[in-house]
Amino acid sequence: MTGGYPHPAAWPAARPRPPSGATAETLVLVGLLLQVIGGVLLFAALAFLFGFSVVHPYRLAWLAVTGGAVVAILVALFLYLVYTLCYQRIQRQEYSEARLPTLVLGVLSLFLGVIPGVLYLVGYVQLGDAVREQQAATDGPPGSLIACRGCGRVWPLGPFAFCPGCGQKLGA
Repeated sequence: MTGGYPHPAAWPAARPRPPSGATAETLVLVGLLLQVIGGVLLFAALAFLFGFSVVHPYRLAWLAVTGGAVVAILVALFLYLVYTLCYQRIQRQEYSEARLPTLVLGVLSLFLGVIPGVLYLVGYVQLGDAVREQQAATDGPPGSLIACRGCGRVWPLGPFAFCPGCGQKLGA
């Protein structure tokens, strides 16, 4: 190897990803996609309203178009906040940092769309489980994780008698 590249032994070991973290990531992603679809539909409705106001001018058309543009900007800002504060942090396995934004944006999403809000709130609960699983993996002894023989997922040794993924008995 040349001096410009680090030796693979010097790279940090990858942290095991808790199963609840993967579930939270999926929930937030689905909620985000549903809100993107809602945003696209809102943009299409605003484009129709703008076209209608051009073809059939009336006195307060500018007010409707301006109000629609403000709503579209707020939706885009909300989507950006969910992506950067929640989804990217979950992808980087920063579960404790992603919990509060996921809760706040989940509660706010209940007013914008019920289904994404519920998905964010369930993702918030899963993030709490992921934080506990991460702490159990780092605080416990080296043998504190156990792999399921049925599905192959890795779980903390203490809290589960049966695999939450497939239901098979963990251990002996």
